[in-house]
This record gives sequence, C-alpha cells and structure tokens, in this order.
Amino acid sequence: MNNRTKGMALAIITAVMWGIMGVFVRTLSQYQFTNLEISFFRCALAGVAYFLFLIFTNPSALKIDLKGIFICLAYGAAAYSISFVSYSVAVSRIPVGVATVLMFMSPIWVAILGRFMFREKLKKSKIITIFVCLIGAVLVADLVGSGNMRLDGLGILAGVINGVGVALQILLPKFFAKDYERDTLLVYGFLGAALVLLFGIDFSALSVHMSSTPVLSLLWNLFGIGILCTMVANVACVKSTQYVEATTTSILSALEVVVGTLVGFVIFHEHMTLLQMLGAVIIVVGAIGSEIYQPKSE
Repeated sequence: MNNRTKGMALAIITAVMWGIMGVFVRTLSQYQFTNLEISFFRCALAGVAYFLFLIFTNPSALKIDLKGIFICLAYGAAAYSISFVSYSVAVSRIPVGVATVLMFMSPIWVAILGRFMFREKLKKSKIITIFVCLIGAVLVADLVGSGNMRLDGLGILAGVINGVGVALQILLPKFFAKDYERDTLLVYGFLGAALVLLFGIDFSALSVHMSSTPVLSLLWNLFGIGILCTMVANVACVKSTQYVEATTTSILSALEVVVGTLVGFVIFHEHMTLLQMLGAVIIVVGAIGSEIYQPKSE
C-alpha cells in the first residue's frame, strides 16, 4: 500500500467513524445527556485512552515542554471544545441540514488556510471537487424544496465557526509537526479540550443522567463516542495528513454526511428522497473519484 492509498484509507475511516456517531449520540440523548456532557466525554475518554495507548506504543510522544502544553491546550480548545459547542448552538438555532452544510464548508477553509500555512497549491480539480461535494451535501441535507426555513444569524455564525474548527483539527497538527509529534498534539489536545468543557458541566445533573442509564448501554455508548468516533476517527484524520494534502483529507471526510444519512435510513428507518440519494452519489463520486483518477504528476 503506497502512501497516498494509506492517507485516503485513513481519511475514509475518519468519515465512517464520524458518520456512525449519531447512533451513540441519539441513545445518550434519550437518557437526557446534554450536548456539552457528550462533548466532554468524547474528549476525556479519547484523551485518557490515547494516553494509555501511547504509554506502550510511543512513550516519547508524552514528553512535552511548557510551551507545548499551552499549544496543545489552545489546539484542544479551538479545534475540539469550540467546534463541538458551536455545532450544538448551530443545530439548536437553525435547521440541522443547514448546520451540516456549513460544517462541510471545512474543505474550503482547509484550502484557504492551507494556502497560507503550507503554501499548498490549490489545483482547479480540488476547487471543482469541493463545490461538487457541497452540492451533494445540500441535496443530502434535503435543503432543496424544503420550503421556508428558519434562519438565525447567531446559528449561522456558530455553524461557520464549527466548520473552521473542523478545518483546524486537520491543519494545526500538521502546522506544528516540526516541533511536536502529531501524537503529542492529539493526546494533550483531547485532554485540554476536556478540561475546558469541564467548567460547563453540572455534575449533579450528570450523576442523575448516568445513574438512570442501564450500565451496559452506558458503557457501550460512551465507548462508541469516546473511543471509536473521537479517538480512532480524529487520530486517523490527523495521521492521514502525513501521507496526503490536508485538502484531500478534508474532501474525503465529506463522506461522513453520506455515512450518517445511510445510518439514519438503515438503523433509524428515516426516509430518503431521490434527491438525497443523488446527493450521496455525487459526494462519493466527487470525493473518491477525484482522488483516484488524476494524473501521476499530481
């Protein structure tokens, strides 16, 4: 397996893990867990699990200086805490479909910021692919022909911030890769984000939510959001930038919306229109096809 294939495979793993997250989030929400509590568990469990994993696999990555600690805290707060919270604000104030499309503007932010941070040349094929995926996301989110929509300025701003946060999750570890290992930024970024989110937790309410949830269900769903959909997904996302451009990783992560829609259709028996199916096909063809079929010179 060559490096490009590795990078694409890791980005697709990211999309799949993020796409199935709705299964675990919905279950926890049924037991009254709030978005802030779920976000906290995502970061805390991912951070602790990855810390333990690195003790045995890459202990040198756990060594960090004072400057690195501040960088990791800032990375965790900007890329995870703010991103997770802003998404919750967005979906509470504007339609979920609009929030989803705003989140999938992240390839655009990655392309723009990557041009300044890494001097990555934005090829015409990348620009076309980004807009093709956005068109597909609009169709999958069922925004076409949905009638009057309630739009809110703060909700739209939160959605845009969330998209920027997703872009920073991809870009910042690559930006600091010369000074700190990606593993270092990831593990302390997760823990830093959990620390920031900790200040917004109502522990009395959290204890009630945990005690009212069946033990096996609680453990499985926390494992799902913390380990599978955060640690595995985000590590794969960041690692993919070792092998392919950040823009490529971001474009392939757009497959999340396809996986999420299919999960809703298969598991939750949600209705899918022909336009949504068409949008899913457009995203798959646009994201994967553009990365597979391109000149060797690229």
